[in-house]
Amino acid sequence: MFQLRTEPVSNLLYKIVLGTAQFGMNYGIANKSGRVVQKEVSSILNFAWDNGIRYLDTAEGYGASELAIGAHLETHPNQNWEIITKAGATRDSVANQISCSAKKLGIQPAVFLAHDADSFLNSDFQEGLAKARDRGMISKLGVSLYRQDEVERVMTAKVLPEIIQLPMNILDTRLYRNGVLTGLNDQNIEIHVRSVFLQGLFYLTALELRENFSEVIPYLDRLRSISESANVSIAELSLLWLESLEQVNKIVVGVDNSSQLHGHLATLQQSVDTAYFDEALSIQFTNEKILNPSLW
Repeated sequence: MFQLRTEPVSNLLYKIVLGTAQFGMNYGIANKSGRVVQKEVSSILNFAWDNGIRYLDTAEGYGASELAIGAHLETHPNQNWEIITKAGATRDSVANQISCSAKKLGIQPAVFLAHDADSFLNSDFQEGLAKARDRGMISKLGVSLYRQDEVERVMTAKVLPEIIQLPMNILDTRLYRNGVLTGLNDQNIEIHVRSVFLQGLFYLTALELRENFSEVIPYLDRLRSISESANVSIAELSLLWLESLEQVNKIVVGVDNSSQLHGHLATLQQSVDTAYFDEALSIQFTNEKILNPSLW
């Protein structure tokens, strides 16, 4: 039985970044409870901290997420989180955007990411990112992307990203299979993976899938068969596969309550024969309209 620990469960937890979009808005297709209330935000953050998680992922565009984190930190000043936040190219300078995030968070963010490729490639935004890093406002800069062509574009920039956040999971393995992860790793780019559970699609009922995502059902059925043989769920198989990848530095995992986080940490205590990963990787689903939640 997995128990609450006051020390890191293992070094595996240094890969886990707690996603906080749910702290500021309704997020995730399987989310039935809506935005996480402040009391539960604190419960989640305390549980995560006590179990060795030290990174939070947020964004200016995540509604009240930064404010919710800041409200918690106001009463828990000893929790010195490493915070990753994101914003886009606007009329406001990067320095002002970072300062605005810091004011809401009550702590200086460690990492600042462009929310998309176009923002990152904006010359003023890129110059602002570099200056903010060089002046010590942030420790690292980067960008959040979706597709291989976006990766190729940003890697031609004058200022290269130090971190690239990408969507990937056991159904959407394209960036792994086409060598993007290996290529970025070879260039010493830190890779953060998000959409581990395809924004909750792995948790939908058969009826919900038939109503909105019927085309993916045969592929999920095959994945379910593989995961059941491995004695895990599809979501657990996805998390364990990503954790096993040496190219992946961080895995962003969002939760609606502390019990869900408890479950994910319990998953990390399990082991799966890599043959099951290989079998899952033989399933090649490429429907962008389903794999890219921004198109839902």
